[in-house]
Amino acid sequence: MNEAYALIKKAGLKMTPRRREMVALFLNSPAPLSPQEVQDQLKRLFSRCGLPGVYRNLETLADCGVLFRVVGFGRERSYALCCTPFREKHHHHHIICSTCGKVGQVELCDYHEGMIIGGFRLVSHVVQLSGICPSCVSKEQEMFC
Repeated sequence: MNEAYALIKKAGLKMTPRRREMVALFLNSPAPLSPQEVQDQLKRLFSRCGLPGVYRNLETLADCGVLFRVVGFGRERSYALCCTPFREKHHHHHIICSTCGKVGQVELCDYHEGMIIGGFRLVSHVVQLSGICPSCVSKEQEMFC
């Protein structure tokens, strides 16, 4: 958790009590959390905890690399703890188990800023993979054996 605090400080931000609790919440969560789920948990600790403030803090934690935004279907939004936010930032992507929500990291990426793809100059990209984690695969196999 100290590493997450260091990233937040490095971004020039204060480690507020709410941010501290948010980091702890994600450290203890096996799956991504929606802003509403985060607010529900924080309401237990803070008498005043509005959804706009939760969104702002989630976005701040994502911008400094502690969390990442999970791409969902429709307008659904959720966040998860970045697998390696505590080292120097480096380029990587995430894979999310479509059964249990567990998050993994993918280092392999052939894209880089400035490359030309179909005549387009790449300026940024977002890649999120979905799959089934080893634990869920083994559970599925046990069900059919």
